[in-house]
Amino acid sequence: MKLFRNYIYQSSADFTRAMLWEAKYIFRDKAVFFSFVMVSVLVSFLYTYLYSEETLQELPIGVVDADNTAQSRQLLRMIDANSGVAIYNSYPNLAEAKKAFQQEQIRGIVTIPSRFSHNLQRGEQPSISVYADASYILYYKQVLTAAKMAAVYLNAGVEVKRTSAQGKLPAQATDEAMPVSAKVVSLYNPSSGYATFLIPIVFVIIFQTTILTAVGILGGSMREGNKLHKIYPNSHTFFGALPIVMGKATTYLGLSMVILLIILGIVMPLFGIPMRNTMLTTMVFMTPFILSIVFMGLCLLNFLRRREDAIMLIMYTSLPAMMLTGFSWPSVAMPEWLNVFSYIVPTTLGAKGFISITQMGASLPTIMPYWLGMWGLCLFYLLLATLTLRKILR
Repeated sequence: MKLFRNYIYQSSADFTRAMLWEAKYIFRDKAVFFSFVMVSVLVSFLYTYLYSEETLQELPIGVVDADNTAQSRQLLRMIDANSGVAIYNSYPNLAEAKKAFQQEQIRGIVTIPSRFSHNLQRGEQPSISVYADASYILYYKQVLTAAKMAAVYLNAGVEVKRTSAQGKLPAQATDEAMPVSAKVVSLYNPSSGYATFLIPIVFVIIFQTTILTAVGILGGSMREGNKLHKIYPNSHTFFGALPIVMGKATTYLGLSMVILLIILGIVMPLFGIPMRNTMLTTMVFMTPFILSIVFMGLCLLNFLRRREDAIMLIMYTSLPAMMLTGFSWPSVAMPEWLNVFSYIVPTTLGAKGFISITQMGASLPTIMPYWLGMWGLCLFYLLLATLTLRKILR
């Protein structure tokens, strides 16, 4: 019993010391404070501000109207009425339009052939050509969508006129021209905005990158200066290293929760990113996510002997981590082994759960598999982090 009491006393002292020393070094070391606290907040504001427009508006396009009839001009007016594009100029031929496209004055070209109206009146199906910048998928989508929607409505109008000419009522002619009426409802992202889709994932990636960088820089500094042995001289066993790991993680968890509150309470409302759940639910889910990142960062100290090593190793992880989440590229299109590997990285489950809670309004019981999976990762990395710290302390 006495040994147990001594262990509890020693562990409590080490836990408190680790928590306070970690906080002290975070605020004392400018590189750590900037890479963790300042970068998390500033990058969250900056990224959200950059994508705050949500959708492209008034994308400039050029037109080549070789027909120049009432029907061709009507089609162009319908294209120009789409909020996503705006007709910048009309060109006499495709060569002139192509020159403007190469000079980036316009982002797409719509050409109408010379017999467009003639073919319409004869009941034949004319075609229009759409040239769009497919190297930028948003430009391509915007131009193509505007042209296709205008063509669909023009076809419907022509069909209504043809049916009405046969003596049918306008309502009956409309029903025959459009026998199926489709109603599209964009769930969770009504404006189909890019920011609503991307920014919540970016927040999760920011947490992982900044926490790993801070843990790596600070851990590398302590290894480089042999400070861990001086601060914790009698904690070279597994159960001696465990409270130190927990103390360090508690400091990062507390600071991360403050940053999370800034993101949820200021950044997202300020730029119109939906928040469809309570802050408490979000913070409860994010607790094991943040802890697992800290523990993973302590595991990486095996490979970080200097503070510069953390920057060189971790700065390249953000893009692969985003790919592995399955949002930038579908998980079903990835190799199976890569899918399995992705669940070792905290951001995979973290991003799925964070999106479900904040954007879809899911309750914690609904995403319980994600939450339990995060706790499983947390325990796994806690074990590895403790073994790593014990190895360093010995």
